[in-house]
Amino acid sequence: MECKEAYRLLCAYVDGELEQEKIPSLEEHLRMCLNCSEELEAQKAVKTLLREQFDKITAPKILRSRVIFELGRAHEYRESGIQMLDLIRWGTHIAQTYRTRKDLIEILVPYIGKGLEENELCVWATSEFLQEEATETLRKEIPNLQKYINIGQLQVLSYKDWYLPKGYFDARRVLDGGLKKYQEALSSGYSGLRITGNSSWLEQSDWDAFMEFENLLDSIIDGNKLLIMCVYKENECTQNNMSDIMNCHEYVISKIGGLWSRREAV
Repeated sequence: MECKEAYRLLCAYVDGELEQEKIPSLEEHLRMCLNCSEELEAQKAVKTLLREQFDKITAPKILRSRVIFELGRAHEYRESGIQMLDLIRWGTHIAQTYRTRKDLIEILVPYIGKGLEENELCVWATSEFLQEEATETLRKEIPNLQKYINIGQLQVLSYKDWYLPKGYFDARRVLDGGLKKYQEALSSGYSGLRITGNSSWLEQSDWDAFMEFENLLDSIIDGNKLLIMCVYKENECTQNNMSDIMNCHEYVISKIGGLWSRREAV
């Protein structure tokens, strides 16, 4: 064994994490090489010193209590599929703002893909894409998509069917439809329900009613196995609209300077 290889293995060896098959050749090299033996002793001394110092450090009681509390509710967390969010709790209400179709699917596809992996019923109410386009967009990125479609775990719906079933927006009717989907998810053995809905169909005359609907969602999804991501096209939103979006969602994901950023509601 060369010294370069031995140096690379020393840390794992000291920690007791080196693969068993590599230990004999490393120990043989250490018996023959003074430099590597001295490096081994130096690493042991450093780790001993660090361990002694760490033993003197204790976490504040409030931090220990918080950690224990969060560990006790680990079952409430889900993988979002969205890099800047990572783990989120059931009952999280997200907004995504976008400029182009490419922007839209950069967030939406991994969000849905992770929900399918996590055994959640996933619903996409689309208006930017036709239903067939939306399905094909997902098919390009999510392996075995047809399997999820066939068993009904993935449902791609037109915005008309989701938001305007009677030809006009009725918040109570949409909420009732969402609750039915939630019951469908639980009764079918899914972990919960993950929804995303695109609002590019929304007229300014319906804006206030839609914001009331968004606020109602917060009270309904809290404590339930639901994740909701509402999607807004930036060039169709006024500055006041953007403020409303920030106030109605726990997280808002926007592309700033070519990079996706997370903004938390005040």
